[in-house]
Parts: sequence; C-alpha cells; structure tokens
Amino acid sequence: MIRAIVFFYLVSGLYGQSVQVYQFPSEFQTQEFSPDMITAGPGDWLFYLDNKARRLAARSPAGNFLFAGGFGNDYDAFFDPVGLTVSNLDLLVCDRSEKRLLRYDYKLNYTGSISLDPYQDGSGVYIDNISTDPWGYYYLYSADDHLIRRGNASGIDRLPFLDLNQQTIDEICLESMVIVPNGDIGLLFSCTGEVVIFNRLGRIKSKLMVAIPAPLKLQYVENKWVVVNAQGQGQILDHLETSEFSIPIRADEQLLDCTVNNRDLICLTNLRMLVLQFE
Repeated sequence: MIRAIVFFYLVSGLYGQSVQVYQFPSEFQTQEFSPDMITAGPGDWLFYLDNKARRLAARSPAGNFLFAGGFGNDYDAFFDPVGLTVSNLDLLVCDRSEKRLLRYDYKLNYTGSISLDPYQDGSGVYIDNISTDPWGYYYLYSADDHLIRRGNASGIDRLPFLDLNQQTIDEICLESMVIVPNGDIGLLFSCTGEVVIFNRLGRIKSKLMVAIPAPLKLQYVENKWVVVNAQGQGQILDHLETSEFSIPIRADEQLLDCTVNNRDLICLTNLRMLVLQFE
C-alpha cells in the first residue's frame, strides 16, 4: 500500500503528532478508482467509496484490495451515496436517492438493504448525514427538517430520535456527526463554530467551542474530540485546554473525508491520504 512516506513532527500543548503521507496504491490507478469517502473497520480494515464511479473498495489487514459496484441497475447498485460507515460486521452505504441503506460484508458481498421509509408510505427520508453506534443502531440526519432518526436492521423508527429545532442551538448548520464508543453523539455546527455533545438518550451533555475557521470534519481520537478544516488546520477540543495542529494539505488538493483507525486520524484528499498519529 505504501508508495511514499513523509514524516514530520509537531508539538502541541496536549500531544505530539507525526504525519505520514501515503500515496494512493497502484490498484486505484489500475481500477480507475478515485475515492471520495473513507471509513475504518475493526482489525485494520479500510473501506473507500468512489462517488462518481459508484464503486466500493476494501483494503484487508493483509493489504489486499477488493473492488465492487459500478454503473447499472443491479440490486446492489447505489446512485446517490451520502454516507459510508461500519456497523458491527456490516459495511453500510446510505443511498439518498433510492432511500435505502445497502449492506455489504467486509469482502464487499451484498447482503441486503434497509428501507429508509419510517412512515411506510413511500415518502422516505432525504438524508444528509449518517453515523452508527456500537449497539447496531444507525442515526440519520436530514437538513430538510433538522431531525435525527434512528434505526437498526429491522428498519427506521417511526418517531425521530432527536429534534434539533427544540435544542438550545443558535443556528442549525450541521456539518459532521460522530458517535463514540460510549454512545455519545457529537454534532459539528460549522457556522457557529461549536461542537454539541449529546448522550445516547438524546440529552445535551456539553458544548465545545471551535477556534479554527470553517471547521469541516469532526472525529474522536484518544478520548478527545478533534476538528479539521479544508485548509488542514486542526484543533483538539477539551473542556480544560485546547490545542491546535496542522495537516500538510497542499494548494492543489482538497480534503474530502476523515476517519479514525485506533490512534490514527486518516484524512483523505483527492490525491493521497494523510495519517496523523497521536502520541
């Protein structure tokens, strides 16, 4: 997988970070695969999604690559993917236009789909963001009504899990949603520069202010909330102390997505992957 690596070391008030730069593997070029999304599974599995080609890729712990999908009308095809996430042993792709979650195993074999129609009337839900918790539930956010809905393998709940219109939030501009191992739900509101933390019952626990401009991605690394923006500026959020860092994003590349694998924050750009290691 590794074609070129560049190391450098940054020191912050809370952590040291080193960055490894990974060029895309040759398999991506051979398959004409350009990933837009990335997510990590247990055991060092990594999964990628190419939105334009409508294809999936998986990298096994042994470093082998698998590919699936493409254009067509097959039952396992997706058309407007807005989310890629792992739930237990399932890889989930949220297809907004088809109003369903597609399920795959780690070797990208299609195993079924889940309807995103809580009212069973064909209306469906227009989804903008998805995340999953450790208990097999998925959470869907829609900017149309600012509701977060919850569901599992049996389908989506009829009643919303969380109505952001009823929360003490100045302006609803949800950019990123992350659920951590204890069930806490972190929501990044980019326009107000804050991260709001809810517990697994949907009650507000805390709010964290973001100092960097235009935060884009929220993640949870080493028991700390972390935000980054498109320019590669990052911030570790803490109730007692905050610490800023930087990721070497060049002027000719664009930050697309981020995921966490153990103690590493993996940032995907249109040209390469940048792995920030927290020490």
